[in-house]
Amino acid sequence: MAERVRISGSTANCRDRSARAVHSVNDPMNDLLRVLVCAAAVAVVGCGSSENSGSPNGSSDIGEENGLGGSAAGGAAAGASGFVAASGGAFGAGSGGISGSAGVGPSIGGVAVSGGAPGAGGLSAAGGGASVGGNGTVGGDSAQGGASAMGGSVAAGGTAPVGGTSTAGGATEAGGAVESGGTDAAGGATSGGAYGAGGAVVNPNAGCTELVTDPNVNWRESSLQTDQEIVECLWQTLGRPVGYGESAMGGYDPNGGSKLVVITKSGPPSVEEQLADALSGDDHAWIVFDKKDFADAYEVGMYRLFCSDSSVLGALSGTEAECLDYHLWCQNRGYTNSADCLDQFFNVALNDSNLPIRNPVIGSNKTLDGRMSEAYFVFSGFAIGADSSGEPTQTSSSVIMTHLSFKGAGHVEDHQLDPDMIRSTGASHDIWIHKNDFDLTGDSAFDVKVGAYNITMSFNLVKNVVRATLHGSSDSREINAQITTTMHDNAFVTTDDYYLTLGNTGRRVPLIRRGTSHMWNNVFVNYRKDVLSIRVGAQVLWQDNALVVNQSLQEKSTVEDSLAELSANLIRDIDGGSYRGEGTKLWFSDGACNIDDSTMATLTPASGSVPDLSLDYSQQSRDVIAAEEHPAGQELIDYVSATAGKHGAVPFNSPLGLDFDSVLAEGKVPCQ
Repeated sequence: MAERVRISGSTANCRDRSARAVHSVNDPMNDLLRVLVCAAAVAVVGCGSSENSGSPNGSSDIGEENGLGGSAAGGAAAGASGFVAASGGAFGAGSGGISGSAGVGPSIGGVAVSGGAPGAGGLSAAGGGASVGGNGTVGGDSAQGGASAMGGSVAAGGTAPVGGTSTAGGATEAGGAVESGGTDAAGGATSGGAYGAGGAVVNPNAGCTELVTDPNVNWRESSLQTDQEIVECLWQTLGRPVGYGESAMGGYDPNGGSKLVVITKSGPPSVEEQLADALSGDDHAWIVFDKKDFADAYEVGMYRLFCSDSSVLGALSGTEAECLDYHLWCQNRGYTNSADCLDQFFNVALNDSNLPIRNPVIGSNKTLDGRMSEAYFVFSGFAIGADSSGEPTQTSSSVIMTHLSFKGAGHVEDHQLDPDMIRSTGASHDIWIHKNDFDLTGDSAFDVKVGAYNITMSFNLVKNVVRATLHGSSDSREINAQITTTMHDNAFVTTDDYYLTLGNTGRRVPLIRRGTSHMWNNVFVNYRKDVLSIRVGAQVLWQDNALVVNQSLQEKSTVEDSLAELSANLIRDIDGGSYRGEGTKLWFSDGACNIDDSTMATLTPASGSVPDLSLDYSQQSRDVIAAEEHPAGQELIDYVSATAGKHGAVPFNSPLGLDFDSVLAEGKVPCQ
């Protein structure tokens, strides 16, 4: 009998562990059995959801939550994309084992399953094309249900025993997750447990995995041919946001209206013009960069959209060519140092609120995805939605910004062009900011203003950014009470060489007015005071965050005095708001963030009352947090250092990600 397997977000290791477990019995096990036992293990830890947010085929079969916390929610996978999903993902008394909606055979190696829910722990597979065969293998013609009995044995197609004996409520059943066409990730990549639109576990097939991992296979060169197939692959392999932004789907339309936009360097139009056009409007668009065109570093400057404007050219006292290529502008004026060049061009010449330069506004249903490209944005970025005088003028919803790189021109206090990298505003909502790099940005990394809400920021690397994330820009704007954000597994880093410059000013993670923020498992390196500020009725729940300071930067004569000063200064700016911290700790470390356990200090300040904010989330998000939140310590620091940022390891959100222990086993990654 297979033992219960604890899954940390990814079914990859589940597959390995369950395979080892089932070999503890004498009967030989084929691949189908291994898959189904793995599926049962996923269901045991309650990775499902009882919510149906629409299936990739547009079906809306909704099951019931069953058994030990699995799910029976949500829609069939789009067979043509080579995915497999089951709309009845859970197990237990009265629940379906594998139960789907549309009996449509996939065209690229997928498995379609269909049929009603049988009895306790039962298996049902009835659909066109590939299905669970009568002999218990994947790829048979079809099978109308397996055996099912309350407390009895379960069989796939009536012959291969699956999961042994079950009881009402199910100790171990074959439920929920299924493999994609019997194939693993291309090249041996590990595949894990992402969720489809309806909550079913969905794994990419080999063609999809190749598309998102092989730089030599361009976006329209794989076995996936239609925009819908390609975008679905991109959405599934990215995974799902956790927390307040959990409903963000970006440019993926489960009803078939997804559009893929590939940015190229073969214009006109320019790269910046292509981006501005693709990001406008509310039609579904998933935007990527041509892998071959952007295989090497390429600078994108959205300010260039305004280089034909006479006022901009007047401010520069230059030509349009010099505006488009600021290196030329600097060369012609004798600024040979790169930092001086950036500062003089962006922070001196263009530091004028009367200029028309503004962040382009992103409309609804958009994903800007920088995977497999080395494009990066200089000086400024984008606004999600728009506002004027504290009132929304454009509200955008369902936006994903992922795997992007933003490089600033150095911090300038209150730059007149407000060059945020990602600004969510105008009551925009359902936003996921995930696995991006922010380096020396002139203003914020990701601000939240004018009532934007339901936002998740995860696995971002924020380096040498003075004020990372403002939440609410004015005490008087009551609309900011609706701000809600989740921030988890981000790395906020002040490097040793910038400590003396930024150590006193690196703060605002966040500065929040009126709104609500839930922060867990974030890592802060070399922050020394006012890491967050809470004002005007705002509330913040901080859980299991880790703060480290390089001991070589110690400012007091003794370790004890230094820790006492840091502890007193880091969380002190609470003025009219509420804060609750749990499990957040501070250490001295070396330059590689190897902590000295003897220097640990627990940060315990509290003010007012903050409820369990995770109760605002779906059960699916709560289940993921239960599995993936880790105590502050060396392992958490190493995990976040390895996964945060554009080039970090694939995290637990994605079916291609490794679990926590496997990421650590890959070896230590520098923290700064």
